[in-house]
Amino acid sequence: MSQEFLEGVQTLLEALHGHPMDEPTQSLTQHLKRELEAKYEALERRQAFTAYKQAQTANQDHREHKRQDYLNQADIHKDWRSQKEIPYSP
Repeated sequence: MSQEFLEGVQTLLEALHGHPMDEPTQSLTQHLKRELEAKYEALERRQAFTAYKQAQTANQDHREHKRQDYLNQADIHKDWRSQKEIPYSP
């Protein structure tokens, strides 16, 4: 799903907020809003991870900054983080 689509659905749900609805419809609207917010947050985490992985390895400070951005967005506790990126070796 694209970010524009998610924003469009969110705008639609906000527009419906002022209209009278029965309880099941209101409950469904609230559920959809929570699910869209979760999807949007996952999309932001994925974009942060992609930016980190695509950062140039020649500029380690920039790459480390992007890694920290991703870890912050993913809510990784500081005790579970390594000081520096651990290189992958199969």
